[in-house]
Parts: sequence; C-alpha cells; structure tokens
Amino acid sequence: MRWSDWARPARALALATGLAVCLACPTAWGHKFPELRTTVVQVEPCSVALLVGYRPAAGEATDTVLARTSGAHGAQGLKALRDTLAASAMAALNVAVDGEALVPITADAKLAAEPGGVRPMVIMLVTYALPAGKTLAITSREPRTSRFSWTDRSRGRIASSGAPSQRIWRDGVASFLLPLAVGESTCATSKRSSQSAPRSVP
Repeated sequence: MRWSDWARPARALALATGLAVCLACPTAWGHKFPELRTTVVQVEPCSVALLVGYRPAAGEATDTVLARTSGAHGAQGLKALRDTLAASAMAALNVAVDGEALVPITADAKLAAEPGGVRPMVIMLVTYALPAGKTLAITSREPRTSRFSWTDRSRGRIASSGAPSQRIWRDGVASFLLPLAVGESTCATSKRSSQSAPRSVP
C-alpha cells in the first residue's frame, strides 16, 4: 500500500500537506477546537490499511506537544514533532480480527498543518496483514473525537450483505466493525503484538 494508492475520499484528508508548521506560535485563540482523529479504512484482498489524520486540541494540548519538541531544531525538530503526533494518533486505535490484535506491517507518517498553519497535524498510513476470521474491528478508546469511513477493495473478503455503507463519515465511533466473508484466507496471518513506531516518508 502506497500513499498514491488511496482513493479520492482518502486523499481529502491530506489537506495542507506542506510543512508550514509553527513550532513556537501562540495558541491563545478566541475559539477552542477539540482533538480530532479521522480514519479511513481501506480493505484489500490480503491487507487492511488505515489513513489516519490527527490534530491535538487547541490550547493546552497543542502547547504541550510543542513544548515537548521545542528542544530540537530544524529537521530534528520536525521529526520530533512528527513522531510525537504519530504516537498520539495511533495510541487510541486498535485493529483486530475476532479479538486478536493485528500487527502493523508498515507505518508511515507525514507532518502537515491545518489551514492557516496554526495547529500541527500528522497524516498516518498504517497497513496490517488481514487473516481469516469473522469480524474486522477498528476500535477507538476516544470515541468522542473519532470519526470513521471505509472503502472496499477486498475482492470478496468483506461480506457485503452485512457491511455498512461505504464513503460515509461516522462520528463519535467507539467500534467500527466490518464482517469478513466465510472461508479460508490464502494470505499470511498476523499475530497479537503492540503497534510499531512510525517511520518518515520522503
């Protein structure tokens, strides 16, 4: 799975993809915006990919992120900021099949900024091998700030009769469930494990 493989709705997440991130700008704005974690799930024949856009809450939360990474400068500062936001982006999410957590096989991160360059954002592309099973579940420990959508490129891995509608945003989601088609998978399976650290994308 590559960034360029994503369908048009997923690419819309990557707004403001330049690195115009202000590491020392004040965050005392008149309006307070909440944390937001937006996830597009794309199911393929042997894998599932998550495109996750994450921004911290305005005010103290953003101040904390910037303070934590302010000791580094230049490229190192951007890397520290990207890694900090990437860890926060994925910390609340879990991907499992029939209760067994899946291991990421790739985890890429790109730094971005919201419109106007005020708050830093991160865009994550994380892929998992998809084993046989009954239910693919993507859960969030922070449902109030989570929203999901999905697309099917699985060539029959998803049981279409019980699947939710595609390309529709669902807000405040704690558990996003997709029914898998009955039958053995010819793909390699994943084992329970903690999620891997992201790497940068040129």
